Amino acid sequence: MEENTLFLRALLRHDWETYGKVMGSLAAQGKGTPVAIIGSTFQLAVPRCFGEGTTVADVVQFVADARIFYGDTADLPQREAEAIMRAVLDLEAPWVEEVVENLPVVEIASIEARLLAKLVADRGLSDTELDSLLEEAERSLREDA
Repeated sequence: MEENTLFLRALLRHDWETYGKVMGSLAAQGKGTPVAIIGSTFQLAVPRCFGEGTTVADVVQFVADARIFYGDTADLPQREAEAIMRAVLDLEAPWVEEVVENLPVVEIASIEARLLAKLVADRGLSDTELDSLLEEAERSLREDA
């Protein structure tokens, strides 16, 4: 696994020791948060976890549950989180594109990371399942490069 992927794995598994080491290494290289792997993983995970037949109500409920899960709702803005999920699931509304386009990439990655953590927790992904998802996201990024 690449270093950026190890960062996300550590974050999703709450492995703060590995997270600290990887973030230190990234900082020493002059790199910031690896937003590409977060986005790639999010793009793969959301449709798999929600699938066809997902409704707007499903998305609203998931985001509301995620906000409760984190306890500090200011860190996970409802409208923005819903817009990001709706965009991935093709549950468009006139405001979705505008909201997503006006968000800074770092904020999108932050929201996606929180939602991914909730998905991983809800689905009870094993280490093998999580590694498979992350490796697929890595491959997708390499293919797009």
